[in-house]
Amino acid sequence: MVLAVYALGSCVAGVVFGLLHFAGAPERRWLLGVCAMAVSMIPLLLVGNLPFLAVALFVAGLSIAPTMITTMSLIEEHVPRAQLTEGMTWVSTGLAVGVAVGSSAAGWVIDAAGARAGYGVPAVAGAVAVAVGFLGYRRLERPAPGRGGFVGRHDEHEERHMA
Repeated sequence: MVLAVYALGSCVAGVVFGLLHFAGAPERRWLLGVCAMAVSMIPLLLVGNLPFLAVALFVAGLSIAPTMITTMSLIEEHVPRAQLTEGMTWVSTGLAVGVAVGSSAAGWVIDAAGARAGYGVPAVAGAVAVAVGFLGYRRLERPAPGRGGFVGRHDEHEERHMA
């Protein structure tokens, strides 16, 4: 049930985020989303019972869907149209690998130091994500010329040739 509350937070935020129209740059929204995800892991270190854990996870879930939606928008801006599916697949694969590695690391930490210490793993992972986000931010501000779904003119002949 507690994990369902986490998913509910993401679902609610995804619906609301989808209804809004943003004028700013998606790379700023993405970096803000990564930071929000990282910060939302900190309260998990402080919870002492299941009801508070559910509330903390609901709040943490609020940053998931908007960040993933923005991630896919950035993929569209930075990946050539002919390779758009591949680009999105790499992001999905990276997410799955990250979840698997994080779960494994949390299991090791829990075995070594107890259940409460396991909540340190997502907090550390969030800090690493923020650091990587800031390091790569400049690259996100400059989509490659002539690439992506919205940058440059689409050439159908070129796309057929590449397929």
